[in-house]
Parts: sequence; structure tokens; C-alpha cells
Amino acid sequence: MKSIQSIAEIKEALEKEREKGLSVGLVPTMGYLHEGHLSLIRQCQQECDVTVVTIFVNPTQFNDPSDYENYPVDLEKDLNALEKEGVQFAFLPHAKEMYPPNRMNVQMAIPELTANLCGLHRPGHFDGVLLVVSKFFNIVEPDKAFFGLKDYQQFLVIRTMGRSLNFPVEVIGCETVREDDGLAMSSRNARLSEKAREHAALIPRALNLVQKTLQDRKNRYSVSCDELCEIAWDVIESGTQNKVEYMEIVDPDTLQKLDEIQKDRTARIATAVFCDGVRLIDNRSLQF
Repeated sequence: MKSIQSIAEIKEALEKEREKGLSVGLVPTMGYLHEGHLSLIRQCQQECDVTVVTIFVNPTQFNDPSDYENYPVDLEKDLNALEKEGVQFAFLPHAKEMYPPNRMNVQMAIPELTANLCGLHRPGHFDGVLLVVSKFFNIVEPDKAFFGLKDYQQFLVIRTMGRSLNFPVEVIGCETVREDDGLAMSSRNARLSEKAREHAALIPRALNLVQKTLQDRKNRYSVSCDELCEIAWDVIESGTQNKVEYMEIVDPDTLQKLDEIQKDRTARIATAVFCDGVRLIDNRSLQF
């Protein structure tokens, strides 16, 4: 595996791969890799000849400075994991390489997809995500890029950006990988205490209960989304370490908030929860 820090060097290396007729896949990460990241890498390896994994804690997507400062980092462990998985290229740029201090700032936004959910509660977050991913698309020029659906809003935002700006890349969403108790895998889970970790498991349990409630009410034409969200909210906050930031049921394509779920329709329930001060997100598809 080649570990590369400069933009010029990674572009040169990948151009040689493309000259051989090989396809290139991209897996952007902020490091502190877990099984969820590795599942993205394995899917990339199945679909592309060359896999590029980026490890870059992007400062422009953190609206809370303390969140950025406390983000877990273990580069040596990450590189060992990538080597073991057979990744060909690890791109590890410094912040000054990605954002040279002598250049003017560029802002990107898709207001229609970021007006609610994490977009509402983390102002500027998706602007930073769009900026760094667009830079990676330009630098790596991948044929395909792989993102986890745990960050469902992020996936839609990036896919829309890629299509709108005519990037020749297919943005692929990969299913959420979960712990044995259902908790979505996240680098932030490492910051949970033992007690908080137990309470965090209420999050997927609550979302699954919403789906079960829909199944139990199949005799209805529609079900109130406020009613369903209240059920999930109460389950999560039955854990004393948990504080729900938001809980919404939205259209899976537009992310517009729904008032009700009608029969034979699909929707997405999404939530953000502070568990002992650690912000966790999760979502799942709903079928009625």
C-alpha cells in the first residue's frame, strides 16, 4: 500500500493506474476506522480495480470546535487495517494541503436538502462536507465513490452534488453496519462510557419499534408521523443518559418532513441523540 500526503503525488499515481485501463474507487473517511468503514472498502474492492481511502478529519464540517478537537484519531491502527484489507492507496493530506491559507474560501450548499435534520442543527456542516468531497472528486477522479447510509442526509447531499455538477462518478450508498445490539457503528462510539453505551442501544430499538407499530396498524389508511416520532422519542429518553436533538420522518428522496405515512408508501425516520454528551445519529427505512 502507498501512503500519500500530497495532491500532486496522488494524482500522478492514479493517472498511471488509469493508463492501464483500471477503474478507481474512492472511500472518503475521517479515520478511526471500524467495521462499517471496512465494509465500504470491501464493496469498493468488489466493484473497482483500485481502491483509494482518504483519512482526513475535515475542519470545515465541524460547527462545534470541541467536537473537532475531541474527534478520535489513531492513524497507525488505521493504516494497519488498510494494509490488511489490501488497499492500494491511502491519501492522508494535511489541512494546509487541502485548504491552502493563501486562497479565498469557497462555499457550497444545497438548501433544499439541508433545511432540516442535521442540516438544521449543525449549520455549515454540509457546506464543509460538500467542499471537501468535491475536492476529493477532483483530486482522485474516481469512477465510483462509496458512502454509508448511516449518514443518510449526507449521502443524498453528496449524490445530488455529484449529479448537479456533472462529476463523472457514481455515488453508491452502502447499508449501515451495526453492533450486535443494533447500535450503528460510529467512530464516536469509542467516546461512550459503559453506561452510556447501554443507553445508546435504545436508539435502534426505538426506530425498529416504529416499523413494528406501522405493521400493527396496517388496517389504517395512514398513520400520523408525530405519533410515531413520539413513540420513538419516549423509548430513547427512557435512558437517562439520552437527550433527543431531533426525530423526524421524511420523504426518502427529498427529505421533506411528512405529516403522515400513507399505505403502500415508504419513508425514512432519522434521529440525532446526545448520549452522555456524545452526538449519535441513526435512521432506517419505513414501509407501510
